[in-house]
Amino acid sequence: MRLWPQKRWKKIVLVTFLTIIVVSSILLAYVLLSINKDVVSPIYVINPGGNKTALVVYQPGLTSSPKDNSYAFANGLASSGWRVEITTASSQAPSDLSNYSLLVLAFPIYGGGPGEAAVRYVDRLGNLHGIHTVIIDVPSSESAMKQKVEAENGAVIETLVANGATDIRQAGSQIVP
Repeated sequence: MRLWPQKRWKKIVLVTFLTIIVVSSILLAYVLLSINKDVVSPIYVINPGGNKTALVVYQPGLTSSPKDNSYAFANGLASSGWRVEITTASSQAPSDLSNYSLLVLAFPIYGGGPGEAAVRYVDRLGNLHGIHTVIIDVPSSESAMKQKVEAENGAVIETLVANGATDIRQAGSQIVP
């Protein structure tokens, strides 16, 4: 049995196949290592003169959906009178929630569950002391993050399924400070 084909066209097919396997493996490793890492960003403030303060924390994903949904919801909150601070789920995100009246979590879904950076952020928070929490996600991970927040003594007041920025913004504008 020969491992290397003798015919030229078979060599080309084999080399092409092996190249695709190697490149795919490298890309998969890159994606798996980068999708759940902490991404540090500054805290952006929307409506600094708002009545109460909401903290919106999102985990960036492979698409812009978590960020887009977070900003749409934050703008909805601001339009109804909230001061909104928005940042990414990282070790630099606020962990003392005593100055906030509302926590909003948004994250991508990987493997049917919430992104690991968002889960690690909730773990770092520890006891949420009953803070009102809104979860922006898709149906497949709703119960996982909701259970996690409730296990940390958070009060989930709403779970939103992200259908588009307009619906999410409207939902944010309906939560009054």
